[in-house]
Amino acid sequence: MLHKEHQGYMIMSKKIIALILVLAFAFVGALSAQDGESIDKAQPSVFDIGLIMNYSYANIQAREFSAYVPTLRFQWNALPWLGISATGYSRGQEYAALVVEAVLRAPLGLIEPYVATGPGILFAFTDDVPASGTSNFAYNFRAGFDINITDWFSIGPGITLLIPDVRHFFGNIETLDIEYLKETSLIGIGAKLRF
Repeated sequence: MLHKEHQGYMIMSKKIIALILVLAFAFVGALSAQDGESIDKAQPSVFDIGLIMNYSYANIQAREFSAYVPTLRFQWNALPWLGISATGYSRGQEYAALVVEAVLRAPLGLIEPYVATGPGILFAFTDDVPASGTSNFAYNFRAGFDINITDWFSIGPGITLLIPDVRHFFGNIETLDIEYLKETSLIGIGAKLRF
């Protein structure tokens, strides 16, 4: 068991190192390839497609990096500071969720901080998920920032609080504690194509 955990940790460590090196080369290449035009003056994107590797707090703490939650996000930005996104989460055999969010962002050039919130639906596949039944009204909060590597590509970290069952959440709000937040939070890094 220990050998398998160590092997998984080593594989994920190599993937993280490879990702950091690729992103560093892309960043250096993007900065050196600028034709006198600063990324600080880049136009905010109108449409984004993002792929995010999210991890639960428990998986990060246990170093189970193979248990990530793949996330796909499409975002349309009606104004430079306001957008609408549709996000799909899939946590293996546990659940899948689809969320529609309003996104507020600050297009500062190189760095774009954002906050987003919106309703969704969660389809629970197992009783281990803090959700009752097969589908539930869910709610999502997320925040983070993107680093615009080029006019068409960005990366960035983010944190998501996905409330899997809103009725259960408000029905038991007095029992809300840090453990609940650890169970429902996702921490991730994403890459986006910007159009």
